[in-house]
Amino acid sequence: AKEETVKISSGINAEYGGLGWALKRKVMSQFFAKTNMEELFYACKPHMEGPELKRWKEVINNGKKIELHDQLAITFTSYLKVMGFHNFMNSEKIATNVFKILEALPKQLTSWFSYLCSDAKEETVKMIHEMRTEAKKAAMEIHRRKVMLNRKGESMTSLNMLGLLIEANNQNGHGKRRSVDETITYTIDDIMTVCLVMDNLVKQISSLFMLLNDEPECQRKMFAELRETSIDTFEGLNSLKYTEKCILECLRLRPVLTRGTRTYIFKKTEIGRFGGYMINEQGLRVVFSEYVLHHSPKYWVDPEKFDPERWYPGFVPEMFSYMPFFVGSRGCIGKHMAMMLMKLTLSVLARNFDMTQDFDPEKMPDFTQEFAVMRLINNVDMWVEPYQPQQGC
Repeated sequence: AKEETVKISSGINAEYGGLGWALKRKVMSQFFAKTNMEELFYACKPHMEGPELKRWKEVINNGKKIELHDQLAITFTSYLKVMGFHNFMNSEKIATNVFKILEALPKQLTSWFSYLCSDAKEETVKMIHEMRTEAKKAAMEIHRRKVMLNRKGESMTSLNMLGLLIEANNQNGHGKRRSVDETITYTIDDIMTVCLVMDNLVKQISSLFMLLNDEPECQRKMFAELRETSIDTFEGLNSLKYTEKCILECLRLRPVLTRGTRTYIFKKTEIGRFGGYMINEQGLRVVFSEYVLHHSPKYWVDPEKFDPERWYPGFVPEMFSYMPFFVGSRGCIGKHMAMMLMKLTLSVLARNFDMTQDFDPEKMPDFTQEFAVMRLINNVDMWVEPYQPQQGC
């Protein structure tokens, strides 16, 4: 039988180092910059309060038990429409495919976000091919628009993530421009990566409600803040301090990335030291666990407790003890967007719905660390119904 290997990504994640990676990060930083979040917020807010809120209302009708991860997956994928992915499939289809692909990855990857093994399930291979085909359509269309704008002496908005991905992949980092086909190929891989990464935000909010199931007072306090605080302005969103504390604590207890690696490099004339250990091997790969660091009593008081108040104003965790987005030159450039989208989503949902955990006691939701990326186990079931403010409130 013919063996088929399906390439998932040689883009943002796999092009991990060198001038090509550095150039791509520099270009994409325009989109993910903290200073760009206000403009991105005002672009995403009407989408969440308009068509996406309408979809949620249609799903729950007057009250319904839903699987939270499934619905949030559609929501976060739909945000991509605001970011230049207008022609890239429908949100529900992407969300379903991404979830199934991620379920298969731990068993089928030879390296992180790299290649599917030859024994990949036919259905998974089919879904990846389908997503890549649609991603190519979107990339080709954006490339066509960029060419037209360039001829007019104009440029795309900094909110067009897909347009910036095209620009970032136009060069290989050595001053040489790639062909259109090469640019599109790299961009397709990055689109796949973006879709997989958006699912991380879905897992994070799902994990938050799992943790809040044992902390009803924290959930009550968070929902009260979300309902009492107007987000008509970006300043309003930033004033959701207790909600942010809850998210930060969730990122500590349930980091989506549970472990990572770095390559240790030092000059030959230097003595290699790392964490008090002598390193005598050039290029040694060091493996570390964010999960272990986040749960270590060395750095955290009562580390297993969900305690948003530990994030009091001015609190700064000890260096390298808190790394949900990694740190340094390899840190996640999307961390500001992640926090903005999570708070925006929670705000709109809380102001429109009552949400109550309805977990199956025989199959309580949990997560596994079998892979570097957290995977949820069992359904995160929620009873959701329209929120009815008390009269006079």
